[in-house]
Amino acid sequence: MSSSKSIEILSRLKKITRVKTDSGLSEVLGVSPQTLSSWKGRDRIPYSVCMELAQAQGISLDWLFSGQGAMFLQRSTVCVELSGRLSEQEVRMIMMFRTLKHSEQGDVYKVVKEKQKLHRLVRQVEELSARLESESARA
Repeated sequence: MSSSKSIEILSRLKKITRVKTDSGLSEVLGVSPQTLSSWKGRDRIPYSVCMELAQAQGISLDWLFSGQGAMFLQRSTVCVELSGRLSEQEVRMIMMFRTLKHSEQGDVYKVVKEKQKLHRLVRQVEELSARLESESARA
């Protein structure tokens, strides 16, 4: 991959991740700025990094590597139907979630699951409290 080709791909990676600087890109990709700099110097960007990000974002590899064609892959009918039902905030959350590394996505998922569990417990406490009040009123 030529230097200009690497720079073009890095530029498209910045576009995907919505960052402007190399340091911002290195942070999003979870690599040190020195690693990103060495990719530029060697004219090699790890294919696995490109694949992972493209897959997470629904980005066409043709577009990422050559700049040709549509940036986004065709969405399935289910995704199109679902996206029509998503609020603007939900769409923004999904897009932000997709920019995270896989391990960070797992962390977010765990936090959401804990939040759901907490809501269920609060609801159960409220129901038990209401029953207790009802039982004491009868007595």
